[in-house]
Amino acid sequence: MTSSDDSKLSSSWLTRLLTPRNLAVFVFLVLPLSLIFLVLAWWFARQNMATQELADRKNDLLASGLPIDAESLLDYRRERIDSSRSQEWQRILDEIESDAFQESSRNVPVIGLIGEEDVPRYEYGQDYSYDHVARNYLTEWKHVLDRIHLVTVGNRGIWTPIDLDAFFPGMGQERHIVRLLKLEFEDALRREDFTHAGQCVLALIGSARALEEEPMAVSQLVSVAMLEFALDAIKTALQIDCFDDEQWRAVLEQLEGLEEIEPRFRRFLIGERAWALPLFEDTEFLEELGEEAVEYQLPGGHSIDALETLAMYDRLELVPTDDLTTFFEEIESLETSVQASFQTRNWLQKLDTQVTEMTMPSLVSMNQAFVRSAMHVRLAKTAIMARLFQHKEGRWPSTIQEIHDAAPGLLNSGDENGNLTIGNLAPMGDRPFGLKVAQNQLVLWGFEPDSVTAATPVEPPTEQDFLDADAEYGPMLADSYLQCWLWNLPTDGLAKSN
Repeated sequence: MTSSDDSKLSSSWLTRLLTPRNLAVFVFLVLPLSLIFLVLAWWFARQNMATQELADRKNDLLASGLPIDAESLLDYRRERIDSSRSQEWQRILDEIESDAFQESSRNVPVIGLIGEEDVPRYEYGQDYSYDHVARNYLTEWKHVLDRIHLVTVGNRGIWTPIDLDAFFPGMGQERHIVRLLKLEFEDALRREDFTHAGQCVLALIGSARALEEEPMAVSQLVSVAMLEFALDAIKTALQIDCFDDEQWRAVLEQLEGLEEIEPRFRRFLIGERAWALPLFEDTEFLEELGEEAVEYQLPGGHSIDALETLAMYDRLELVPTDDLTTFFEEIESLETSVQASFQTRNWLQKLDTQVTEMTMPSLVSMNQAFVRSAMHVRLAKTAIMARLFQHKEGRWPSTIQEIHDAAPGLLNSGDENGNLTIGNLAPMGDRPFGLKVAQNQLVLWGFEPDSVTAATPVEPPTEQDFLDADAEYGPMLADSYLQCWLWNLPTDGLAKSN
């Protein structure tokens, strides 16, 4: 066959191939199917790569002893939280939850169902209309209170059993316990039993610390809220000046470490990551938690999404915690950048990160809660050190630095409390807490850490500051703010024994 014949054959074959019908089949069937195949191949290839990378990351976390789901989180708790007091603590919690206890508490101030507006706040040295009610109630439940004291003093975390499907334990009873202890503390003050009042303060701190080892955000926030009761009692005792130096050293020992955010922040990260990772395998669980349903269920799973969440936690783990200002700035900057990235992502990136966007914790809210609690403890410890200084020197310290310089001699008395350390007492910002020696009192003050520019004001806050800013809600805002951040310590105290 000649080359001319070959050319004619090829031309004939091409002509038959390029018929309108064949072209239509190619354009409308073969080409789309080929493109779909390529897209699917690309999609599942990237999903498979992400799935393998996610499995490797999970294995790495498990190998390092960190949880990745409910089951491993329960194991993590069991291995790290002390269980020596668990059985007795659980019996106490069960009794607090009993119908008999709840019924007897209904008309009791502080812990009962009486509205706050109906109950006057107890003020030391003033008549208290609920004294008889509180005394009878505390006598009735003395056997429970005695056990609470035994369990909580010196406590650094108590393991409690929780269900496999529950990512945090029930904590209503614990919050009830601190109210009960507050009522007992105030009763001790009314009876001038300052030794027992000191024991109540230790028990209040210990009750808050019962949850401090929990690797869950909710538990940490409840622990912080419970600690506020203890710090409020410490402020009252300092104003009254009803504890001796050894009592105050015992309080400082019980507070040890709570002025730092590192432990709480790390536990929060561990628990939140373990809580979030299973959601990428079963996104329907989000609806059970009250969240919206995932808009698009992706073929091949949400492994890329899960890796995005892990990357966010990797960034959080790098945030330094030794300086409150730096910590606050970096957490706020990180949340701002993450939220901004969610707004600017293309359609594919939005598909890839839809679960991450739904489950991302409120970093700024947690940030403020942790920093606020650490600062409040630091202010309380500063006030305790100032009172110890006054007991020893017969005068108030004139500066915060003078408290630091005198700390070794104030903290160590040569007995079992000889290893106490002052810890970090610096607040956020570029200035220490405020200190002013006024007529017949020492004034200490701090501030609310609500922005990266927040710092100790030059002068102590006053109620008028709030009235000028908001005439309607100013008094209410001033009461909570000043109770936390303004500490006026009378030189002679208020204790009747003085």
